[in-house]
Amino acid sequence: MTTLKNHSLLYDTNCPLCSAYTKGFIKTGMLDENGRLSYEEGLNTYGTYVDADRSRHEIALVDTTNGNVKYGIDSLVYIIVTKFPFLKPLLHNRVLQFLLKKLYAFISYNRKVIAPSPNYLSQSCVPDFNLSYRILYILFSAAITSTVLLYYSDSLKTVIPLTNLWREYAICFGQIAFQGGILLLMKTKKEFLFDYLGNMMTVSLLGGLLLMLLLIIRHFISFAPIAYLAYFAGVVLFMFLQHRKRVAWINAPAWLSYTWILYRCLVLFIIL
Repeated sequence: MTTLKNHSLLYDTNCPLCSAYTKGFIKTGMLDENGRLSYEEGLNTYGTYVDADRSRHEIALVDTTNGNVKYGIDSLVYIIVTKFPFLKPLLHNRVLQFLLKKLYAFISYNRKVIAPSPNYLSQSCVPDFNLSYRILYILFSAAITSTVLLYYSDSLKTVIPLTNLWREYAICFGQIAFQGGILLLMKTKKEFLFDYLGNMMTVSLLGGLLLMLLLIIRHFISFAPIAYLAYFAGVVLFMFLQHRKRVAWINAPAWLSYTWILYRCLVLFIIL
């Protein structure tokens, strides 16, 4: 197994996802210690070879010996196959390549709402806004969250009435309509609206994943009904704090966090 040398990935230092997996390549020996550069430093050094616009959307891998550049999935597959040659037939399969490129685009166009950093809208390595991928991400997050809540509600059946998937979908999409409607009344720009909704749905998805964790644990450890309610309340508090932080990061009105809570209180009042 060979470490890829004389190559550098140009990554977004303000993207936790990008930082994590590029660091992982170095720690696992797929790239050498000089195997990554910040996007800005990389453009200053290899700007002659690198497409600055394309590398905002697809991470660029520069061959420092000849200036050849690979982008996106092609760059990641090249790194992996160099370390693990036996994976080449699989990762070069046309169908898998197509699916991987779609998945990469799905994550790349949404990475600033999946794992943002403060004031990310003013940073240089920010992908263009893509409405189709953003809507797809919002729908994906809503579907996962609604499904998890359906199963978790079984643990709260002594506290709240039994539910069904359609009601959970109605509540989740109702939140999107409620918050989005408020912003539309304020004549918010489309891109900003969907940046906010993307962040909001990431908060919901994080909450859903935390609830899923307890659902997995309960297969091995039994809990009293009150424990599920207390855990649920803790997750809601975590979500509120995350929501408030993300609202500040995109310079949205702080009161959006309180209308977010208001909607949930209204739903709880109707259910009970």
